[in-house]
Amino acid sequence: MLDGLLRTLSAVEKAVSSIAAFFMFAIMIIVFSDVVMRYGFNRPFSWAYDLISLYLMAGIFFLILSEAYASHAHVSVDILQQKFPPAMIRVTEIVTCLVGIVVFSLIAWLGFLRAVESFRSSDVMAGAIPWPMWPSIGLVPLGAGLITLRLVLHLVAHVLSLATGRDVIALPASHATEETFE
Repeated sequence: MLDGLLRTLSAVEKAVSSIAAFFMFAIMIIVFSDVVMRYGFNRPFSWAYDLISLYLMAGIFFLILSEAYASHAHVSVDILQQKFPPAMIRVTEIVTCLVGIVVFSLIAWLGFLRAVESFRSSDVMAGAIPWPMWPSIGLVPLGAGLITLRLVLHLVAHVLSLATGRDVIALPASHATEETFE
């Protein structure tokens, strides 16, 4: 059952990451077009900065969080873990998951409440275009909710791995090399 949940979450993360990749591509196209319009025709886009900063950058950051965690593509301070036996590494991963669950579930919940409030009050950004704020704010609980689910599943998998002695989920690969910094 855990494997099925992890596969389902991975599929959702892939879809959401594709949206983040599209947002990155959109930023490149908008910035390029804005530069051409600004320096070629002296008519820059008045909406480019607002769209990029309000929606696209928030989308890139929050929509990729969960998949980055799942693939160990995040920053990890593992200098002590390198010296630990596998059981102790599992314990540190359990602690990491517990702390992450608390932090990201709070972000998801408070972000959700803020997005609902923004939607109800029809908040808009002051500027050339009155961009609605709730879609941008809604990216926060979406991304934080996905990483919370990922952390819960990893927590369960690490606890089961520790309890049964078999790898339900693989430990993160060590970033240690044979080189030292002498």
